[in-house]
Amino acid sequence: MENIETYWAIANKTIAIINILIEGWLVYRFVKPFINRKSYCVGISYSLAMLVFYLVPQEMTYPYLLGIFVAWITMCLTERKKIKQKIFLAISMYLIRWMVYGVTLVLRDIMFALFINTPYMLTEPLKQLIAYIVVELIYYGVAIVVMWLVIKLIHKVYVNKKEDISGKELILLFATLLTVMVGYFTFNFFSNVYVEDTGNYVWNVHPGYTFLRVIYQIVSFAAILIAVIIYQRIKEKQREENVNLLLAEQIENTKQHINEVEKLYGDIRALKHDMGNHISVLENLFMKNETEELEKYMAELKSAWSESVAEIKTGNPVTDVILTQKQKEADEKGIDFRCQFMYPTDTGINAFDVSVILNNAITNAFEGVNGCKNPYVSISAYRKKNAYMLEVTNCISKYVEVDDETGLPETTKKDKGSHGYGLANIRKVAQKYYGDIDISQDENSFTLTVMLMVE
Repeated sequence: MENIETYWAIANKTIAIINILIEGWLVYRFVKPFINRKSYCVGISYSLAMLVFYLVPQEMTYPYLLGIFVAWITMCLTERKKIKQKIFLAISMYLIRWMVYGVTLVLRDIMFALFINTPYMLTEPLKQLIAYIVVELIYYGVAIVVMWLVIKLIHKVYVNKKEDISGKELILLFATLLTVMVGYFTFNFFSNVYVEDTGNYVWNVHPGYTFLRVIYQIVSFAAILIAVIIYQRIKEKQREENVNLLLAEQIENTKQHINEVEKLYGDIRALKHDMGNHISVLENLFMKNETEELEKYMAELKSAWSESVAEIKTGNPVTDVILTQKQKEADEKGIDFRCQFMYPTDTGINAFDVSVILNNAITNAFEGVNGCKNPYVSISAYRKKNAYMLEVTNCISKYVEVDDETGLPETTKKDKGSHGYGLANIRKVAQKYYGDIDISQDENSFTLTVMLMVE
């Protein structure tokens, strides 16, 4: 058949280009949960780089390594933070590709031996070409499916995607990656040296080489997976410790609130006890027509009464104290504090749980108004059949990024590992009462709704 070599070249290039484009999509899917915006640029840059490397007449050494490097540069330009995490992602993606294609290459070799490298096919060029195209499509198809499953598995075990990796954590993970990379370069070095010395591929002369490489690749992937799992368990332990510290702090705050309530009640009892004396003094001043002294005494009595009575009445002394303190804090910060909160007195909801919600929600709201010209925080509560709804709304100066997996806003503080637990604690309290939280926002406001189911 004429021009059969041209058809072979077209088939090779077409399959290679399609595979490069699909690999770009896989790179995009791999980094997407870790990057907030424009993660598609990473996949596009990888595909464009690989297309350039593939179409360049001169053969390049380690083109896929260069492609991943371009993807890493794009990740850093797209989001200039969490650099250490991006280093781990880039190296992992490169090694995962090598491992997946190395393992699935065994399937390709088997299909070549059965359907192409046979005496019959060697005498039928057209059928051989068709069989080659089918085998290549199956090989790349299987490799892509396996790559997709591996990516999904990595995403599943890598839970804290929005947190950067510390220096020590990077060393822990990089130790495993470095071991795999040493094996990768060692296998490539020996195969290249063997070709230069003998003119034959080592796997054609020594089939055991392929078996050994596949075993190493499978073990290497297992090692990377275990390293990620260990890393995530360390992060989870740190998270639990931070949550426990925060909870202990909130318990201490609640104790202080209770002490203040007891002091408040003591002051009220003292005023009631002395009320007869106060009335007697006022009566004598009035009878003697000492107007100036009367006004002065009444002002002092009014001041003492106002200091002994919470400014905000919610139906519960603990929440009265909390919201009164938040009111004073808002006044000091120049925040318009609007409170229409009522405690659910006819339910089994614990005052401590409500105080956890109020403290965390209002603290977050105060932080959220930074940058607003006319800052405000509004809190309200109401019953809707068997649901007790608590809403906290505040103005915002910019859109709040929300984690796709947790549904919670991402902390804007630099030390992300030590912050961002307030809303998680609120959700934990809500789930204790078979409820949950909901977050909604527009260009100017952010609203947290907490639902607690009551009898």
